[in-house]
Amino acid sequence: MINKKINTRFVALLLAIVLVLSVTPVPVFAAYSIGFATDKIQITTPSVNNTSYDKVLTIKGTSSEDRIWLCLRGPNGEVTVYPVDVKNGSFEKEIWLRFGPGKYTVWAGLNANRFDGKIRFEVQNTSDEDYFNLTPSGYVESESRLVQDLVKTLITADMSELEKARAIHEWVTKNIVYDTEAYYKGISAMNTATDIMARKKGTCRDYSFVFASLARAAGIPTRVVYGEAWNNVLKSYEKHAWNEAFVDGKWISIDTTWDAGYIKDKKFVIASNDKYFNMDKQSFAKTHKVTSVTLY
Repeated sequence: MINKKINTRFVALLLAIVLVLSVTPVPVFAAYSIGFATDKIQITTPSVNNTSYDKVLTIKGTSSEDRIWLCLRGPNGEVTVYPVDVKNGSFEKEIWLRFGPGKYTVWAGLNANRFDGKIRFEVQNTSDEDYFNLTPSGYVESESRLVQDLVKTLITADMSELEKARAIHEWVTKNIVYDTEAYYKGISAMNTATDIMARKKGTCRDYSFVFASLARAAGIPTRVVYGEAWNNVLKSYEKHAWNEAFVDGKWISIDTTWDAGYIKDKKFVIASNDKYFNMDKQSFAKTHKVTSVTLY
């Protein structure tokens, strides 16, 4: 019995490790080399390892592919990925060093989930300011011209923080349609905020990326939250994503997915409302359980 228990635990541990590795970007050979080029990707800026930057790192280069991925590891082991489009053989990506001062490691590759370490270099962030919830990530594109221009049409200087957040919430719930096909087929592709805004369709994570992009562009600290939400049809909790925004000195919960409408006969019905905008914490907690604040 003891051996069986040990074997069972060992197998379970192996399965858990495999699961984690399958969903987490994996930099291979991460600690063994410094490199700036492969046969398909060449990093031209920076060209020297361990360069220091104040808040923002700009990476430039060339590639024969249409899209590449950058993987960033922060001073405390935070790992996040940036999709980068290549235009006419060249690319340029501005990356905010959002995880505080210290050493960051950068990888580049052709697979968003695996980096072979052939391109690997380190940079230093000299800023000790906290701008994590105000700056763009790989999928929350608050720096995008599309996002910036839209925000200018939604808010005015005389609005309060709450009014700004509400105006952004209203736009998202009225202009993004829930992707029922992706939901029922179990499709969970990673989409950038600007891709979602162009398609005007997405699932809960997509809604949260769009809201966070617009809110950060408006100067509102905002985070993307993962958790579980109550499905009243299935009578069970399921994975969900929403936002928390720092408004008037406190964090408020905002679920643009639920406020955009509802599903009937597997079709989405648009019914924009603000029920889950700044709902009191006790009521919100009846249907939403936070499991993590993401790095997005």
